This record gives sequence, structure tokens and C-alpha cells, in this order.
Amino acid sequence: MTNNPLTLAIETSTRRGSVALGVQNGPLGFRELTGKRPHTAEMFPAIQELLRDAGRLAADIGVFCYSSGPGSFTGLRVAATVGRMLQSAVGCEVVAVSTLEVIARNLLSQPDKPERIAAILDARREQVYGALFERSSEGDLTRIDGPAILDPQSWLAGLSPPFWIVGDGIRIHADACRVSGGRVADEACWPPSAREVLTIGVRLHQSGNVCRPEEIVPLYLRPPACEEVYEKRRAEARRRRGE
Repeated sequence: MTNNPLTLAIETSTRRGSVALGVQNGPLGFRELTGKRPHTAEMFPAIQELLRDAGRLAADIGVFCYSSGPGSFTGLRVAATVGRMLQSAVGCEVVAVSTLEVIARNLLSQPDKPERIAAILDARREQVYGALFERSSEGDLTRIDGPAILDPQSWLAGLSPPFWIVGDGIRIHADACRVSGGRVADEACWPPSAREVLTIGVRLHQSGNVCRPEEIVPLYLRPPACEEVYEKRRAEARRRRGE
């Protein structure tokens, strides 16, 4: 592995994903997916385009970074599968990046320089996936709480202002955000981007945070709905049998 490996980053935790290509000292290209077709239908052509524009091949990829979750079950599964596939095919190293940190980093470019950032994604059932980050003296982020499934009203109310709130959980839980005392970020800052996956992934790789093959998995804080239905039916069947 060279000191400046070609790094591919993908973000598929939401319906509209993106891909980015770069090296340790800077980005080389970025493509946003439309979300009108499945991730794989748009993602692989976008990756090929980025590689072609950079004059590189898939075999040149030394590091693969993916937004690991929480988020869309299908999208997260796609990202982890691509990571395992690339590691097997080209021998690249794989880095898992927290989707909530990806979202929180959108606010680092704000002129007000928020000191603390609560990133939230809707988890349904009147809950959110949430994590709290603090800006370090070096200008980067440190996670100080989460990720976890949370009641947004009680969690946000327990945070001491000043802090910012970012993420699409704001849309569903606007009232809890409004009364919390936190500053709600503009909607343009809510979506995760492969640009930030690339930035975080490069930093994690430099510090040696790479995945073993068995660790290339999505971050599921809650089982998929189909698994929950299955377990509920199993429990009901056991109850009827008197077990």
C-alpha cells in the first residue's frame, strides 16, 4: 500500500446517494446519484466515470470508504457488499464511516463554527437515530454521545445550548427540535455526502482504523422490519403452544 492510495468513497444510506474519488492529499472527483433508479444501477457507471476522468483503473483503488449507517437497510447493505467485493477483487483496505458523522461534518463549513452538533435521522416509531459531536481545537469532530435510537424530545431537551441540529430527522420532529433550544441547520445541510465520507475515511485510514473482512457490515441499530415481523410471529406461535 502506497502512502497516498487512490481512495473511493460511497454514500448510499439515503435514497439519493453519491460517490467520490480522491487521494490522501485531496479529492479527484464527485458524482451525485439521482435516486430515480436503484443505487447499483447508477453507482457503478458513476464510479467508472470518475476512474476514467482520473486516468485510473478499479485495480488502482487502495482504500474503499463507505457510509455504514444508520440509514436505509437496502442502501447500507449495498455499500457493505461493494466493500467486500472490492476487497476480494483488488485487495483494497476498507474503512467504515458513521453516517451521522458524515451529516454532522456538513456544518463545519458554517461561518458560525458550531461547537456541538446533534445529528439526527428519522428512525420511525416517533424515534430518531442520533449522535452528538463536539468540534475539537483542530477543527474536526469528536463523538461524545451515540449513535443510538432515541426519543428526540427528551434527548434534545437534555442537551445544554448552544448546539446545532442537523439531519432529515428535523423534518419529522420539527417541534422537538424547535423547543430544545438548539439551532436548526438549513435543509441544504441535512443530506449525507460522499465528499464527507471521503474526508473522514482518509483520516480514519491514516490512523489505522480499517475493517477486517468480517467487520465490513452495515450499522443496523434496529433489525429490518421483516426480521421484527418474523420474531413477533415466532413469539406468538410459542405463546399459543404454551412454551
